[in-house]
Amino acid sequence: MLPVPSEEACATGSVSTSGGVSTQRDEGAALALYEELRAKGGVPGEDLYAAADLDDAHGGRGWRRLHELGLIQVRDGVAEAIDPDAALARAMDRYQANATEQLRSGVRLQRVTEALLSVYRPAVQRETSEVAVEFISEPRRKQRTRLDLSDAARETCDSMHPGPMPPIEVLEASLEHDRTIMARGIRSRAIYPMSCLHSPKYARYLHDLADAGVELRMVDHAPFDMLTFDRNAAVLAADPERPSDSVIVIRGVALIRSFLAVYEDCWLRGRTLARASAVNAEESEITTQERVIIRLMASGLSDDQIARKLGVHRRTVQRAIAKLMERLHATSRFEAGLKLAHDAEFAKTFAVQ
Repeated sequence: MLPVPSEEACATGSVSTSGGVSTQRDEGAALALYEELRAKGGVPGEDLYAAADLDDAHGGRGWRRLHELGLIQVRDGVAEAIDPDAALARAMDRYQANATEQLRSGVRLQRVTEALLSVYRPAVQRETSEVAVEFISEPRRKQRTRLDLSDAARETCDSMHPGPMPPIEVLEASLEHDRTIMARGIRSRAIYPMSCLHSPKYARYLHDLADAGVELRMVDHAPFDMLTFDRNAAVLAADPERPSDSVIVIRGVALIRSFLAVYEDCWLRGRTLARASAVNAEESEITTQERVIIRLMASGLSDDQIARKLGVHRRTVQRAIAKLMERLHATSRFEAGLKLAHDAEFAKTFAVQ
């Protein structure tokens, strides 16, 4: 039996040579088969090779070549020749169909590529950026990182400094950098401890900082060193007890939201530089802790809420409030609140600016 392909294979021309380009000898065998088919109009498959005077090897290669060119088909076991023009038209149709499908595949690939690169890759990068944490201990690299972040800032640069203060020379150099930031239209805020006002040189530096355009708030105590940039990057002391050793750089809003909340809490509870300077110059019988308790009470917080915020016992809060009520000659918290709101002298001393 001859290796006659199926009718479907003949119709589609799907049979191909295993070696690619046929040799001249194969082309000759194919031409002999084709001429035999054209001459006789159709030959049973088992008689075709013998009719063309070909052995099985040469006949098989010729047969495959004819199917490769689309010049032969088998119907009901009989091989028939196909006109070259018809074979060419079929080949062109197949090419056009393949080209159309390739074009459609190219369009689909382009759309998939655009979606992956413009939508999904940025989404993954945003997720990655929200969990970026870097530990830095080398001094020059720490300084370089701070400068790079401040140079990249476009909206805000906020800082909090619990102390102790660095040498005044360092602060003066930092002041020049702050002036550069302000000249770019960046909003800058800074929180410093009230204790800075007891030192003339540090008090002068704070006034110079305010003159440069930095918004300042003074607090009784700041929890740790922190710098934030555009509210999506922060530099924190790795160890608050040893802030000069190493820092942690956090990038991504998701990781610094809690630190931003701490900063805003300290900012809201702080005094402006002018108010803090006035209070610092006054003699007061009420301690710093008591002043903080009074301010929180005036804000409407309960004894328990005040105690949790300050990390003290509830009885400590109650004693401070009792002392306030005694000074104001008030018989209740409500009455103390009213007098606190209307007592101009007391409000001048304790109002939050």
